[in-house]
Amino acid sequence: MYYINRQPPTTDGTFGALTDSDGKTICVTGELPWLNNAPQVSCIPCGTYDVGPHDSPAHPNTWEILNVPNRSEILLHNLNWPIKQSLGCIGVGQTVELIEGELGISNSEDTLNILRSELPQNFTLTIQNNSN
Repeated sequence: MYYINRQPPTTDGTFGALTDSDGKTICVTGELPWLNNAPQVSCIPCGTYDVGPHDSPAHPNTWEILNVPNRSEILLHNLNWPIKQSLGCIGVGQTVELIEGELGISNSEDTLNILRSELPQNFTLTIQNNSN
């Protein structure tokens, strides 16, 4: 079981942390803000999802979050700026920081390569808003 704990959204996106069942942070995440689960412009609803392998020319050897209500092709992959680069997917990186003057996630490609060796092909993911 893995978790994404989201922080409150900003104008640059919704940032959080991917943790394992022991609470160890694996990486940071970046998503679009919540806009009522509208396809391609909103993050997905909080909840528990099955995650499975995904492979496409644009996003090889990544993961797809399955059975998202009214949504499809929600991936866990590399990206730096959620607002500019995401169509509803979840980006992974090392830190949340200013990149070229905008808040984003750093070292996304390197982080994805690490996750490819650390995460299983299939797992369960619970996404929740941080209550702090």
